[in-house]
Amino acid sequence: MNCLVEFRSAMRIRIDGLDRAVDHIMELVRRLPCTSVDLDDVELALTEALANAVVHGNRQDPCKSVEICGGCERSGDLLLAIVDQGDGFDHNLVPDPTAGDNLLSKHGRGILLISRLMDSLEFRLSGRQLVMRKRVIRSPESA
Repeated sequence: MNCLVEFRSAMRIRIDGLDRAVDHIMELVRRLPCTSVDLDDVELALTEALANAVVHGNRQDPCKSVEICGGCERSGDLLLAIVDQGDGFDHNLVPDPTAGDNLLSKHGRGILLISRLMDSLEFRLSGRQLVMRKRVIRSPESA
């Protein structure tokens, strides 16, 4: 990540403990100096990213962990990175959840939701790492 890492946490997360993990990470995010971002969007994107890491990446293996680190760029933007211990995937091969038969699917909307909530996302480490950015909210007079 291109920022000062303000926190790093490795957690063994089970799907039934997802809310508790998100609450813990959001506590760390709120302590960062770059919290003039929409934290509701960040929390929902973080929930989706962690769920994907636990379910699809780690295949709900209780022995595998998820690493989360976060920090602020010099611009004030918030960066979060989530790394799972899975085999990775090619995000370009994920079916478009807004197309045809996928509209009725009960799964497959996490990445789309994250992309809409955050200002940018990037897949690294063969799809095992997701880096999300939320830009700082600037007041009209500072723009």
